[in-house]
Amino acid sequence: MLFEELPIMRYEVRNPVKGDTRVFLLTEAQEKDGKHLRDEETNVECEVLNSELLVDWLLLNYKKYGINIEFITDKSSDGYQFCKGFGGIGGFLRYKVDVDDIAGDAHGQMDDVDNEDDFI
Repeated sequence: MLFEELPIMRYEVRNPVKGDTRVFLLTEAQEKDGKHLRDEETNVECEVLNSELLVDWLLLNYKKYGINIEFITDKSSDGYQFCKGFGGIGGFLRYKVDVDDIAGDAHGQMDDVDNEDDFI
C-alpha cells in the first residue's frame, strides 16, 4: 500500500513546565533520536498526548480544514509517476489558485517579469 511509504508520525505533545502544546511530524530516525520530544530550554521531556501516522490523522481530520482528498492509484503509468514522484502525498493547497492569474497576459508574458532587454 502506498501509505506505508510515508512513515511520518504526528506527535501532539505538552510541555509540563510551560503548559504549551505543540505538534511535531517526525520520521523514524527522528523518533529514535528523542531530542524532538524534549524542551530545549528546560531539557524536560514533553508529555505525549497523541501519536499516530500522519496519513491516518489526515484521513480523520481533513474535513475540519476544508480539504478534499483524492486517491490516486499507481496502476496506470501516469498514476505511478504521480505517486512515486510525490512520495505518497501530491500536495497541499491552502487557498484556491486561479491559474489564469498566474498564466500571464494575452501576449504570454508575466506582468511582474522584466523583458530580456531590461535584463541585458
